[in-house]
Amino acid sequence: MSTKTETNSTRRWEQIAQELRADIASGRFAPGTRLPNESQLAERFAVNRHTLRQAVQALVREGFLKVQQGSGTWVRELVLDYALQRRTRLSENLAEAGERAERELLAHERCAAGSWAQALKVSPASPVELLYTRSTVRGRPISLSTAAYPCPRLAGMAEAFQRERSITLAFQTLGVADYTRLRSSISARLPTPAEADALARPVSQPVLVVHYTNIDLQGQPVEAACTLFASDAVQLQVEGEL
Repeated sequence: MSTKTETNSTRRWEQIAQELRADIASGRFAPGTRLPNESQLAERFAVNRHTLRQAVQALVREGFLKVQQGSGTWVRELVLDYALQRRTRLSENLAEAGERAERELLAHERCAAGSWAQALKVSPASPVELLYTRSTVRGRPISLSTAAYPCPRLAGMAEAFQRERSITLAFQTLGVADYTRLRSSISARLPTPAEADALARPVSQPVLVVHYTNIDLQGQPVEAACTLFASDAVQLQVEGEL
C-alpha cells in the first residue's frame, strides 16, 4: 500500500514540475519574476505543500528556479554570453556558461542557392540543402537558424544532423573534419509574428540577427546561415578576428 502511495506521489510532483517548466518556457512566468506563493500553487494543483516543494526543488536543481530566503521563489534570469569567434560552437559556448542547449530540426528542403550563392561561392542556380533549426536552453527557445549547405558535397546534412544532433558531428560524417568562422555581421530588428511565436516572445521584443559564413580547413565555404537570437536571453560577444 505504501509503495503505491509513494509511486502516485512521485508521479504527481513530476507532473507539477512539468507544468511549471512549461509555464516558464512559454513566458507565463518570465525570467526575474517571483512565483506565486506555496499556498496559491498548492491550491492550483490541488496538492499538499510537501508534494509542491518536491516539484519546486526539482526545478531549482535543473536551473529554472532559485529560492531566496525571506523573498520567495524566483524564475532564474536566462542571459547567456555567446562568443562570436573563429571557432564559434553553440554547445561549447553554453557549456562554458554551465548551460546545455537542445537543438531541433524544424524543417529542411533542397532548393536553388539564390541569395545564399555569394556567401557559398556558387551560382544562384546551384542546389543547396536548407536546414531550419531552433535551439532551447532550460526549455526556453533562444534562437532560430536558417542554414544553407552546398550540394552535392553536403547533400544529406539534414539526415546527418538528425542522427548526430550536432552540426559539428554532422559535418564530420560528411567529410568536413573542422571548420571556422569566416565572417559574422550583426544587426537587430523586430521579429515577424511567426518568428516571435517560435521564440515564445512578443512581436514587440527585438531579435539579434547574425549572418555568418563558415569555411573548411581549405578555405572553402561549407555553411552560410542566419540566426535570430532572443535579445532578452543572449548577449553577443565578438572575440578576436572573425
